[in-house]
Amino acid sequence: MLLKITLSLLGCVGVFVYISQTQPKSSPSFDQQLELNHVQGNFESKPSLNIKNLSTQKQQQWQDFQETQKTPLKTPLSLTQETVTQEITSSQPKSPEPIEPVAINNYMTLTATEKTNQLGNPIYHLQLYAKGQLIGVYPTVTGKAKTQGKNRHQAGSKAPLPNGRYSVASTPVAGTDPEVGQLFLPIEPQFATGRTALGIHYDPSFEKSNGEDGTEGCIALTDESQLQQVLLYVQTYQPEYLEVNLPF
Repeated sequence: MLLKITLSLLGCVGVFVYISQTQPKSSPSFDQQLELNHVQGNFESKPSLNIKNLSTQKQQQWQDFQETQKTPLKTPLSLTQETVTQEITSSQPKSPEPIEPVAINNYMTLTATEKTNQLGNPIYHLQLYAKGQLIGVYPTVTGKAKTQGKNRHQAGSKAPLPNGRYSVASTPVAGTDPEVGQLFLPIEPQFATGRTALGIHYDPSFEKSNGEDGTEGCIALTDESQLQQVLLYVQTYQPEYLEVNLPF
């Protein structure tokens, strides 16, 4: 009886061993495989499963990205800084060239000479200055031969105009008297005086024996073409003033 039991047990053990050897072995888990490879020194799993390789790739990609940021982007020629600056500069309105004021050191003077005309009327020089330089001298008369010594500040005296500084009109006006001629350039005394309606014009009666030689106080050119030259000077240089300086 004991022998049968023993034989039965041995038969069960043999069957169990046979079943165990014939069943397929299960594959180790991913963690087990990693541990097994580490123990065996054979850590050569595929790159897709290699955490260390994945980290290294990410770091390399980041470094490559950083390098591309350090390299300046190539800009088309039309958008380079130099071209943009030139376009902005060319599109901006240019400042006008500075214009020198025409009235700086431009002025006129009236001074006496030792000459007289054929009727005894004194000749005075009208002198034109541009930028401080004398550019023209013209013979003129003021007052009449018989009125030279009269009160020069008294209205109606017909004496030469008084000494002092006068402002000069920029353009002439039409003459309103035959003895004034066609054009009359007004001048205005910058001091107190009784004289009015003074100006520069041409004397149609110069050296004529008609009793009208000279003026009633204005400055008169002896030639009509010379008046045109004086008016052109005034238009061009716009004199600051006329300075009258006669000895009496």
